[in-house]
Amino acid sequence: MYINDIIGPYIGVFIEWGFLMVFLYNLVLYINNPNKSIVILSMMMAISYVISDLFPVVSPNYLNWLVYDLLTIVAIGLWIKHKRISSFPAICYVVCGLSLNALIMAAIYYDLCIRLNVEYWWLWPVYSFGVNLVDIMMITALVLNKDYLGLMRLLRKAGLLKA
Repeated sequence: MYINDIIGPYIGVFIEWGFLMVFLYNLVLYINNPNKSIVILSMMMAISYVISDLFPVVSPNYLNWLVYDLLTIVAIGLWIKHKRISSFPAICYVVCGLSLNALIMAAIYYDLCIRLNVEYWWLWPVYSFGVNLVDIMMITALVLNKDYLGLMRLLRKAGLLKA
């Protein structure tokens, strides 16, 4: 089973709404806090997800979402470097989530648009559920701003994140 064209757009709108609501939540929660990093990250994610549906830069959608995810990763990286932002849980979850989404979208784009595969196989439900679960994981990370899945601990153990 995979998410088809009938309910897919509704799930996409729900995810966009989730990023917008988490931005507004963080805006209210951190209004008096001098460190607005989580607010800015939430805003970047909300803008990225809303704009990716409103202004497609390439076709088909898989490639468009891939481009926007990569552009968002670059924008976050430039923001971290320019403002010298120290790592916090939400940023790790968002960058890892965007990277995973980009990887899954590149695979599905290659399968459907380059190989022109029309036979159902395991990648389709992985794409359908994987991308949406990763999006929900990123929304949750932006709300909690805690290492709730142990991702930062894993990245530190692997030497990909400074202690």
